[in-house]
Amino acid sequence: MRTLRHVGTGLLALTLAIGLAACGDDDDASSDTTEAADDGEASGGSDAFCGAVVDFNTAVREIELDDTSSEADITAAGEQLAPLSETIASDAPDEIADAAEEIDAAIQGLTDGDPTAFSQDSMFETYTGMLAGAIEACEFETVDVTGVDYAFEDVPEAIDAGTVAFAFTNAGEEEHEMLIFRKADGVAESFDEIFAGPEEEAEEKIEFSGVTFAPPGGESSTLAELTAGDYAMVCFIPVGGGEDGPPHLAEGMLQEFTVE
Repeated sequence: MRTLRHVGTGLLALTLAIGLAACGDDDDASSDTTEAADDGEASGGSDAFCGAVVDFNTAVREIELDDTSSEADITAAGEQLAPLSETIASDAPDEIADAAEEIDAAIQGLTDGDPTAFSQDSMFETYTGMLAGAIEACEFETVDVTGVDYAFEDVPEAIDAGTVAFAFTNAGEEEHEMLIFRKADGVAESFDEIFAGPEEEAEEKIEFSGVTFAPPGGESSTLAELTAGDYAMVCFIPVGGGEDGPPHLAEGMLQEFTVE
């Protein structure tokens, strides 16, 4: 299930185990995301808005909520995110204002101990759509990546450190996700070796930096804070879209790059 909370570190364990199995109407997801990015010309983002988007994108990855979370945990997550979501909603450009307000309302629900709206399938699409519009409005440095069956194309060998947007286009016939990982400091193994090992060991050797998803013909975006090091983007969705096939990674869908 692709919910906003899956943008957080909880996504890592899920994707390493089974990949992002399709959940909900992916055609609608693609439409929501691209409409948010393409609905008119971006009116520009203020410094407050753009800074809040970067900080929110980082903070939300630290949120892990599930069915066992206590009301206190839910409220604490909401209180952490609420100041940022309020700034985003109040300063958002017109073309993404509705999405920003919807996200803020979901975060306010968390502060009241209610995770219902935050955990809806549609919230992931709303967030990625808002993010695509924010990337355009704030003019973040953008790297365009194309996913095919089974590879990532157009990825630069080296990318400058800092706030970087990744615009992902799925030109394949299967669903694809793009997870971005940084190799932890001191790790000598290759990414192929890391992902071939046990899941628990892999989690200790990589750092999650970003994720996005697109159905065939779809587009989406993610925002990442990149520090110098060795990185890889990878797709764990099973071949054929079911839950039992080998991951796209096994077919070679892994692309490395360096951040300088």
